[in-house]
Amino acid sequence: MFSKYARTVPDRLSIGELWDMTEGNRDAFDFFGWLASKVEWGVLYALASDKEGFLSKEAVRRCFDGSLFYYCVRNYTEMSEYRSYYY
Repeated sequence: MFSKYARTVPDRLSIGELWDMTEGNRDAFDFFGWLASKVEWGVLYALASDKEGFLSKEAVRRCFDGSLFYYCVRNYTEMSEYRSYYY
């Protein structure tokens, strides 16, 4: 997946590259599957993308092994500590 669609950075996907990936992997006349795929990858992008707007290979791996939410909690607490310190 990353070797085929990650053109900007080899181990991370942008939102446009995610869109191209879901377009390239869809089945004909499976309208629900098209929508479900876009929603699934969009939610993953919203949860796990970095500050530069890329979804890393590690974040996708964490989604499949179940450690994504622990990673998100750690990142959001770091962000909230940063915000409370500077605002």
